[in-house]
Amino acid sequence: MASSEPQRNKGRRRGKPGKPGKHAKPGKPRKGPPARYAVPGERAVVELFDAASDRIERILVDEKRDFEVVERAAALGIPVERVDREALQLEAGQADARGIVALAAPPPMLDLEELIGRPVVDAPRRVYVALDGVVDPQNLGAILRSCEFFGVSGVFWPRDRAVGLTATVARASAGATERLAMSEVTNLAQALRTCKDAGLWIVGTVVDATDDLAALCQSEAMPDAVVLVLGSEGRGIRRLTAESCDFQVTLARHGQLGSLNVSAAAAASLVLLMTPPASA
Repeated sequence: MASSEPQRNKGRRRGKPGKPGKHAKPGKPRKGPPARYAVPGERAVVELFDAASDRIERILVDEKRDFEVVERAAALGIPVERVDREALQLEAGQADARGIVALAAPPPMLDLEELIGRPVVDAPRRVYVALDGVVDPQNLGAILRSCEFFGVSGVFWPRDRAVGLTATVARASAGATERLAMSEVTNLAQALRTCKDAGLWIVGTVVDATDDLAALCQSEAMPDAVVLVLGSEGRGIRRLTAESCDFQVTLARHGQLGSLNVSAAAAASLVLLMTPPASA
């Protein structure tokens, strides 16, 4: 059974939780995704309309189909073009267009300091998610969807060795890309140091860690303001990232498989972090 006290890396704390310190300068993030941003699928397009219709440049629709959102586009003066399936899929890339694609300005990417300095929603914990090398667009989309659903305060990932925002990510997120605060950073380890300086504790997810996340979340050992770090699909979190963590946790398993897909691990971890302790 996991111990009730987390095993922290000694000498790496820079301030107490809840007491922001002086921010270090993070690596300069890239100015967001490419200028051309395609949002395929009716559900994702509707979320884009609801969250940021002013970013939409035009709507492409399968010439043999119709959607209610087309009327909304017309009412807002957004151009609608009817095209054949091949032309529509060309804009959607590897994502399934499902008959409709919105072409829009990309979601804003915040500087890291701006992201962690924003007002947060009322939740059992203030939680951010850092992704270390997630390269599968379906995984990134699913993670962003879970983050938005559970009320995560922001998500960030490195500019390199990561998938970034694509049409497939937008569709897999079911519109979460339009509602989440997001940031790309140049150096993840440096970004995590910035988070520590702001009073956040860094929680790394590792398959063979001794501390059970569920047990910690139901005790007073888990801080109220954390960054949950999720690793890549194949290698998990990198060495420098692991060294930046205040403590490392795992999800208790009761079956034979050794680990979860990163998007499933993200959802399971957020359920635990966002559930108030039983004694609360």
